[in-house]
Amino acid sequence: MPDPQPDPCEPMTDPARFWTPAAFAEITRGHWLVPPGDANAAVTGLGIDSRALHSGEAFVAIAGERFDGHDFLDQVRASGARLAIVERDVTPPDAAGTAALALLRVDSTIAALQALAVAWRDVLRGAGCRVVSVCGSNGKTTTRHLIHHVLSHAGLTGTQSPKSFNNHLGVPLTLLGARAAHDFLVAEIGTNHPGEIAELAAIVRPDIAVLTSIGEEHLEFFRDLTGVAREESAVLEHVADGGTAILLTVERLPVALTLPQAPAFAIERFDLDPVTADLPLPGEHNRLNASAASAVARRFGIAEDIIRGAWPAAGHAPMRGEVLHAEDTSRPTVINDAYNANPTSMRAALAVLGASPAPRVAVLGDMLELGAVTPSAHRDIAALAADTAERCVLIGPHFAAAAAQLMLDGRAVSAHPEWSDALAAEIAAGLAADATLLIKGSRGMALERLLPALDARFGAAGA
Repeated sequence: MPDPQPDPCEPMTDPARFWTPAAFAEITRGHWLVPPGDANAAVTGLGIDSRALHSGEAFVAIAGERFDGHDFLDQVRASGARLAIVERDVTPPDAAGTAALALLRVDSTIAALQALAVAWRDVLRGAGCRVVSVCGSNGKTTTRHLIHHVLSHAGLTGTQSPKSFNNHLGVPLTLLGARAAHDFLVAEIGTNHPGEIAELAAIVRPDIAVLTSIGEEHLEFFRDLTGVAREESAVLEHVADGGTAILLTVERLPVALTLPQAPAFAIERFDLDPVTADLPLPGEHNRLNASAASAVARRFGIAEDIIRGAWPAAGHAPMRGEVLHAEDTSRPTVINDAYNANPTSMRAALAVLGASPAPRVAVLGDMLELGAVTPSAHRDIAALAADTAERCVLIGPHFAAAAAQLMLDGRAVSAHPEWSDALAAEIAAGLAADATLLIKGSRGMALERLLPALDARFGAAGA
């Protein structure tokens, strides 16, 4: 007998049925430019990077600013991928005597990717995999990392957003990377323009939504803290019925959140939790992140002693307050917080530096997308850095302008309008082995470029 064909009216709840070319065509409402040899063959995964595909997977051709996935269909076929989803009438790649690559044509490959994620989210719910979302101005990646850590420590199986997959592509890829057998998925949701949280939360539809903080992020687009709170609160409109929203206490928030009038979910507030007392990550902000993760663990029914026992082994997420070389007396201790920055996270990082042993050195890069508050924000942070560290190196045009008065006042501040490798070597040459160095700036500043200069000065890490 031939394999039964999917019923288009049947809800998509069967994991095996979802991962087939037939289901992908049904969900995306696409049509076949090159039909598959077997419409019900198993698709083993999905990706948007032709270099990372494996045999049996599906490829979604995204047209980006620098690369267009449609240009790499030969590589996709050579990988053994089962099918490619495209948004143009493309010429099929040369099969060269091997099985042809099935081509599914859709109106928009981004919309198709998101539609697949929405459908897979339904499958995950039916299979009992609980989805946790993490939003907030600061601490998203660390909190997501800590939630994954504590749930895994308790013996649950699950996955989380790779790196910072928190945008219109990363969020659906995160969902599609989960498996129905998992107990949990932790999805980070980011934003830098109004409306993005709502769009992504509608895909995720979390069982548990964590909102880590409200701070001065992307004020060029959100204008003020009220605009930030409005955007971050949008996740609450999409929490699953019977789910939970985990929010900071009212006293910890600079402005009120926008809460649904009659939520169909529970609201739980968190503050510093005694169970996180043995967390090895520095700073009160990290204890708050772990406190939010502890609240999530309780919603999974994990016992207090297991939650408490998870925290001594918790590690850093890369470039988010990551402490390097603390035990190596031959080179400076580095607080690598270079992934991103805004005024709120800068103050938290400088508080960690201020609690560290002297001599303290702050290397700070411009904070981007702050709009009208850019000059005042950089002046305030520059002054705070000068009060905190014995030596401050400020990089970028905004910090260079803000530092002028500090230098006139004789403060130990140097300002540089732009990055250079020569500047990196100069910073490294001026460091003592017993120094504590904070590196922090917005993503566009890429201040982690300083690390090779430190290795050149003090020896490669781990050598």
